[in-house]
Parts: sequence; structure tokens; C-alpha cells
Amino acid sequence: MFKNQVALITGASSGIGLTLATELAKKHTNLVLVARSETVLEKLANDLRKTYGVQVHVIAGDLSHEDFIDQVVNQTYECFGQVDFLINSAGFGYFKPATAFSYAEIEQMFKVNTFAMMVLAQKVAERMKERQTGHIIFLGSMAGKMATVASSVYSASKFAIIGYANALRLELKADHIRVTTVNPGPVLTNFFNHDSNSQAYLQQVKGFALNPNHVAQQIIKSMAGSRRLGREINLPRTLTMGNFFYQCFPKVGDYLALNLFNLKEENHETR
Repeated sequence: MFKNQVALITGASSGIGLTLATELAKKHTNLVLVARSETVLEKLANDLRKTYGVQVHVIAGDLSHEDFIDQVVNQTYECFGQVDFLINSAGFGYFKPATAFSYAEIEQMFKVNTFAMMVLAQKVAERMKERQTGHIIFLGSMAGKMATVASSVYSASKFAIIGYANALRLELKADHIRVTTVNPGPVLTNFFNHDSNSQAYLQQVKGFALNPNHVAQQIIKSMAGSRRLGREINLPRTLTMGNFFYQCFPKVGDYLALNLFNLKEENHETR
């Protein structure tokens, strides 16, 4: 079902977005890859074209600006005429005490993690409604299900996108457009090599940190129509159970969030 379809992927230069681009290219899906680094995207695109013979269009820029989002949508439809899958994977996080954030840091995190995802989904959904088909995927986070110390703003941005996705899913159901939210816990990416705090965090979460390929495979199963994975994908099981207690037993949830899952140092993560 993926052959000759079109997937628009933001955050495609690293992590889950990069892995999804590669896995979908293997299935002969045509791709639009979006991220900040044109150099990285062009290299990836050339590799995918050469190896898998797929069409790949690259758009480099900053998703925190609406005019760039318009550019992404317009170029995608000019190039391919359709979007079968929108994978909203771009995002980043600052982790530090809630009282230490500047207004600019809060604004920038919401612009990328929340507003850009909403606006891009809105613009693509309007086009999908014309064809009465499509699948929109939001990369949320388990932090958007269960907030922990030092993740206040990042968690808030992800709580917001999960809420938006839940409403959008209901609104687009009659148009045969699917909406899926993917909420992974820590994912093993190159981010953990950036500084000593990140490396220390990796050592603490290594027992339940996720391989990006595993997350990508779960997303692809959902894209292929898996009913079990259709609405929401929460990974790993450890944090999924933690979220259950967090929601159903608030005092137990606060204890888990404050103690068992309180592992972050001050750092900066991008996806």
C-alpha cells in the first residue's frame, strides 16, 4: 500500500524522522523531507534516491514561521499533487526548573512543538479532505502524558498537541482521514552524545530507552492500517504503565513522577 504514495516528514534529518524516511523509502514511498539543515537533507535524499529509486523532495527551513509552513505545503503539492501521510516529527526540548525558563524559550518551544504541528496539520488536512483520504501522525511524547521534574514547558507543549490531535481525529473521521498520536519515552539518538548531562541521562534511562527503528516500525504498522495501533501509540510499556497509575491513582502517580521517573538533568534535546 505504500508504493507510489507520498509521505511528508518534518524533523527528517535525525532520530525517528530520519528512520521513518529510510524505512518508507524501502517500501517505495515518495518523500518530502523537511528540517533545518539543507546539507543533511540533500545527502539523505541522494542516498534514498540512489538506493531505492524513490522520488525525494527536500525543503529546508524553520517551521516556527508560518510563511515557511505555507512554502512546505505549496511545494509538496506542486511536486506530487497529494499527501497520503503527514508525519509531524519535528520538535525540541529544554529541560530545567520551571522558574528558570525565559519567555523566549517558552515561546520557541511552543512554536515548534505545538503551533507548527497544528498549522501544518490544518493546511494539509484541508487538502486531504478534497480527496477524502489521508493519515496525519503527530510525534508527541510520554512527557505529554505524564509530566516530570525539569520537563514543565516541554510537557506542556506535548500535552497541548495530544489534546489537539484528539479533537482533530474526531473532526476528520467523517472525511476518512486518520489521526494518530505517537508518544515515545526516551529514544536512543545522537543527542545523548552532545554533553555530559545528556550522557548521564542516557545511563539512567538505558533500561527502557527506545531504539528509533522500533518506534518507526510501530508507526509504519499504524500507517498500514493496524487497528491496535490506529489511535495512539505509547512506548515503552514501562512508561505506559507508569502513566496508567499517574492518571488513575494521582498520589501514586506523583510519587512515581517525583522519584522513579525523575531522571532529567538540565539539558537540551532536539528531534
